[in-house]
Amino acid sequence: MAALAAIFSGICAFLSYQLSKKIRDELKSDEKIIVNKAVHPDLINHDHRNSVLVCAVFNKSKRKAHIKRVVVLNPDGKPIDVTWSKQASDLGNPELPCQLIGVVDTENIYIRRNDGEWFHSVSIAIYHSFSNIPETINFEG
Repeated sequence: MAALAAIFSGICAFLSYQLSKKIRDELKSDEKIIVNKAVHPDLINHDHRNSVLVCAVFNKSKRKAHIKRVVVLNPDGKPIDVTWSKQASDLGNPELPCQLIGVVDTENIYIRRNDGEWFHSVSIAIYHSFSNIPETINFEG
């Protein structure tokens, strides 16, 4: 009788685990970040606009997402030193740059090259809290 109770208890535990896994997967299924294409923003000084990119990040989830890191790679796959923020001055300088941006609905991400060179062909990887795999977009300027 005790063996039968142990088997029944094990089956119930397994079914409970399966149900909790299914519920967790359903909750995570709506966690989606969409990144719009990158463009040069309109700035007061048009000479500065070529070293700045802006892209909109849309959060399709009910939960707040966090942008953790932005990596920009040149065509050779080498990282470009950039500063990023959700705000920029009229000259394109990122204001209050940080390493974490919360996205409830939509946020713009401003990316500026630290060397002042122009963005030409680059790949932008945006790392966020919903996945370990970044959202990647390409810019052809």
